Amino acid sequence: MKVTVLSHTPEPEKLVAAAARLCYSKISAAEILDNFTSAKADSFIQRLTDMGHMSPTEHVSFTFAIDGVSRSLLAQITRHRIASYSVQSLRYNNPFDAEVTDSQITSAPSLEDICFLEGAIFASKANKITSTPYNSLAREYKIHGKLPEDIPNIVMPAYLRGVFEICGIIKKSPKPIISFPTAVKPAINSFSFNTTQVEDKILIQNDAVIDFVKTIYSNLDFSESLYDQDRLAEVCNSIGDFFDIFVKTCKNYINSKFYATLPITISKNPHAILEYINGLESCKKHYINLVKMGVAQEDARYILPMGTQTRIVMTMNVRSLYNFFNLRCCTRAQSEIRQLANLMLAEVKKIAPSLFKKAGAPCEATGYCPEGKFSCGRYPVR
Repeated sequence: MKVTVLSHTPEPEKLVAAAARLCYSKISAAEILDNFTSAKADSFIQRLTDMGHMSPTEHVSFTFAIDGVSRSLLAQITRHRIASYSVQSLRYNNPFDAEVTDSQITSAPSLEDICFLEGAIFASKANKITSTPYNSLAREYKIHGKLPEDIPNIVMPAYLRGVFEICGIIKKSPKPIISFPTAVKPAINSFSFNTTQVEDKILIQNDAVIDFVKTIYSNLDFSESLYDQDRLAEVCNSIGDFFDIFVKTCKNYINSKFYATLPITISKNPHAILEYINGLESCKKHYINLVKMGVAQEDARYILPMGTQTRIVMTMNVRSLYNFFNLRCCTRAQSEIRQLANLMLAEVKKIAPSLFKKAGAPCEATGYCPEGKFSCGRYPVR
């Protein structure tokens, strides 16, 4: 999400003060404006906001460029009707143009997936495990469990991921440790991880743990690659530092592959993130198929999720902005539009700090919460 102030009324604080002063003056607003210093304007605005006399603030407006927000947010923000909006259209903008025009169809597995299967079968054979979730795929693609030295270095992370899924164990004691049977030592030693052998186990400990999991999940296509979602979630839940990396990676992945936004509450749960990605993949696939069938983009877009991104140009006067900040900076507002409101408030405060001194959640200005039983508890209820 990015917020940029494209333009605003010049000298906004002086203009508001001059407009308000005119109501009590015999001279013109132009003369008042010429004689107003910044200090006088600040003092006058302070009195206006203390009294709640906000009509003069309607003479000042701000125009924002808002990028990287969801269509869900768009549905919320247009409830603020005293404003002007221009919105990127999905009728004319197809976020998946390249994939719609790509006529190449392939059902063959990628080299990464083949090497993942080789690692899984190698680990199962080395440990005499007869049944794995990948046996049928291994037979279909004639996978026999190649030795680590026969795997190209570029796809070794996928091979190691296959080994990890079959026989890797994560222990929390008190810091996470990953252990492997010594039978797969050649695979673990194919990368220069710091390892320790204890009896019949190969241990990866301390900083090497994060290095290992970052390696095996690097360049993973979360919607197409072969991997066990439960194992990935286990890694996220067991290794906090990796989960932070995983969330950041998924945000970029969702943005680039699906032109969509990852909601904050979903981003707190690895299973929820992967479920969300599965849903985005399904919607995208059906959208592309509809367009390829000749369905107009303006109708095919009906199947795209509310998380699909858009861009907005929005103009609001200061009085409307006060109302917007009052409602949307509150912790009860939905998380994405609250983030937007706080970014917008930060930008306008740089330009007109006196004008927006009391803008924001109502509790911040008054010291009490007007939400009653719905209060978040930060301030006493009115």
